[in-house]
Amino acid sequence: MESYQETLHLSSVTKILEAVCDTLIPSIQAEDDPHGFFADSARAAGTVARVEQLIADIPDPKDRAKLALLLRALDSPFANLLFTGRFQSFTAMDPEAREAVLLGWAHSGLQLRRAGFQALKRLVNVCYYAFPRDGNGHPAWRAAGYPGPLPMPGTLPAPLRVETIDRDTTLDCDVVVVGSGAGGGVVAGLLAQAGKSVVVLEKGENPDPSRFTQVEGEMLGEYYLDHGLLMTQSGSMPILAGTGLGGGTIINYTTSFPLPERVRAEWDARSGLSLFSSPRFVESLARVSARLDVNTRYSTPGVRDQILERGCRAMGWHVDPIPRNVTNCLQGTECGYCGYGCRHGAKNSTAATYLTDAAGCGARFVVRCDVERVLKENGRATGAVGQVRTADGRTVTLTVRARVVVAACGSVKTPGLLARSGLTNPGIGRGLRLHPATALVGVFKERVEPWTGAIQTRYSDQFSDQGDGYGTKFETVPIHFAMPASAFGWEGPAAHKATLARLSHSSIVGLLLRDRDAGRVATGRDGIPRVHYDLSIHDVRHLRSGLRGAAEVLAAAGATEIFSIQQPPVRVTTGESGWLDRLCDAMDGRGYTKCRMSYISFHQMASCAMGSDPARSVIGETGETHELKSLYVADASAFVTSSGVNPMITIMAIADHVARGIVEAW
Repeated sequence: MESYQETLHLSSVTKILEAVCDTLIPSIQAEDDPHGFFADSARAAGTVARVEQLIADIPDPKDRAKLALLLRALDSPFANLLFTGRFQSFTAMDPEAREAVLLGWAHSGLQLRRAGFQALKRLVNVCYYAFPRDGNGHPAWRAAGYPGPLPMPGTLPAPLRVETIDRDTTLDCDVVVVGSGAGGGVVAGLLAQAGKSVVVLEKGENPDPSRFTQVEGEMLGEYYLDHGLLMTQSGSMPILAGTGLGGGTIINYTTSFPLPERVRAEWDARSGLSLFSSPRFVESLARVSARLDVNTRYSTPGVRDQILERGCRAMGWHVDPIPRNVTNCLQGTECGYCGYGCRHGAKNSTAATYLTDAAGCGARFVVRCDVERVLKENGRATGAVGQVRTADGRTVTLTVRARVVVAACGSVKTPGLLARSGLTNPGIGRGLRLHPATALVGVFKERVEPWTGAIQTRYSDQFSDQGDGYGTKFETVPIHFAMPASAFGWEGPAAHKATLARLSHSSIVGLLLRDRDAGRVATGRDGIPRVHYDLSIHDVRHLRSGLRGAAEVLAAAGATEIFSIQQPPVRVTTGESGWLDRLCDAMDGRGYTKCRMSYISFHQMASCAMGSDPARSVIGETGETHELKSLYVADASAFVTSSGVNPMITIMAIADHVARGIVEAW
């Protein structure tokens, strides 16, 4: 916390944050408030201390500095005079004036101010709504009928065994794998089964199901990359990726689509390869699907997915079950919490499959290891070196010497690792796609309880190809409190609380956009990779078509009200004449880019693309980098473009292909 205070250069940090919390989530007098939700406030809930800790946990010092500037500007009388006409510090204003200032930031013509408002809104709302307020409950949860964390099951799967590294250490092996998710886990399992000695280095923790508390704030901090705080540099999109032994497969939504045939053909044409349409890659897709037991046996829709299916069928549009990598899934209430880890062992993550296979063949796993660089000698990769956080809080150096190095850190971290290791291929970090995801919200007369039911069971491809192979896929996701509290537009504290209080009657159509146009990951001199990305005009055009279709689905399913997750939201009553055109026109007026609409990225891809030409790609068909022998990439960064489907199976198929090639060439 001291470094945070030093960065901010303000002695009144706590007072500023108290004022922000009091403005966003104050105590409000309401006639009907049986659960005390409206009367409760963020400050009374201890939210300020949590926000300060969350800011201190932000790993990028530049992001902390941005927040410092934001708070300094917010409390500057001169800045407020310029933008509001009031020569007062924020902390000295009365509540009505503070609310007007925050709304001025939210609706500002300057993206920097809009991004600042969104950052503060996310921090405060997650810290207030995503932690229990009293015991295991919360006034907001009770108002919505949300149960919060469920009782821990009597029997829990055992975690994998990991190595204890408590002093500077050197290990020797055949293959060191950096990352343990959908890519690294598969490579580790297959190479260990082939008789190679394997060491897996994982940045996150060893996920013990007894620690899957289902408290959103805790789970975001423990099993999501960079505590769930990673953002694009423009502040327009949070980036969620998993961390821990098993990577994103621990906390993903189990959706298991193969790479579509048309995308495979496109990737071959773009990359100059013949891999993706080949029988070999089809075999890889089949092999990983079999190992993960991909099936639709456990795709029984809960109410949330029934709404999507009902609306699509009423419109005469495509809808189908989602294949999932689960076995003996209970499909009940707890499945809606699967994004925070499966406590029953039904999710066939890499921890439960390929890493278990690897462990049975003698592979060693090191967690809490932040890999700094790849070691190299005479034009070949010879290992990796990183820092391990010990159980007692110290940091020690781990050096792993190996004949082969496999980078599988994900599409944000892998470019950083390659850049820190001295690789200079201009394609490193280029071509990044994020599958921007947003939603429309429908309010229904009946209870939906959108946090319940199997995690994802229905999808629609009605708008997935708008004539050029790009468009939006409709899916739903479980809605607890962190996502709506941070993503829903803020029209003032009373309206925001009222919207969240009826969460049990709300459902969404989520839009997963196959983005054509790319961003990039830029690694600075400090070695930190940073994401630069904004939606293009082309991709916005496809998004607009999808949003109109999503509104029609919700209305056809019986929604009485629909609202966008823009700032401010557009709200319409579906029974009124011309509601659809009014909704779409108003959404156009709000805008879709530069912090005007809430997005999130669950899938990061294509930042170290595979291809035949070293001038246009980072790795070749085997996964080996063009620039350094014995260094392979086996994660979503190898994608040629965006996949258009949830990428887990494609990542695993690429990793299967890479691992088979390493064994064949050994």
